Amino acid sequence: MLSKIGASLLLLAGAATPLAAAEQEVLMTGLSYFPEEIYVSVGDVVHFVNASEVPMSATASDASWDTGVLQPGEAYALEVTDGMQGAFGDVYTADNTAAGVIDYVNPAPLELENNY
Repeated sequence: MLSKIGASLLLLAGAATPLAAAEQEVLMTGLSYFPEEIYVSVGDVVHFVNASEVPMSATASDASWDTGVLQPGEAYALEVTDGMQGAFGDVYTADNTAAGVIDYVNPAPLELENNY
């Protein structure tokens, strides 16, 4: 039988274990991204999936990160890092106005958290 101190130490050790990174998905739809704004934490992974019938990219507005050109059906995994540029858009197609934001600073609005 564990003593109270031993049980407390086990409980504290479990609480100190880091949580696994969450994975989120952003669909490239040809003319937009879905969702256009995504709320994540540093360390999470955002999967960009080209669900359209045309090649697309997702590139940070300061060009600090880039998925490269993704053909239909292809995907790219991006790890969220502290200080990274969150605004992105499609630079592959010159006239495409698709834009999105990865927000790792603010919590999701309440209406998103309660959307079942």
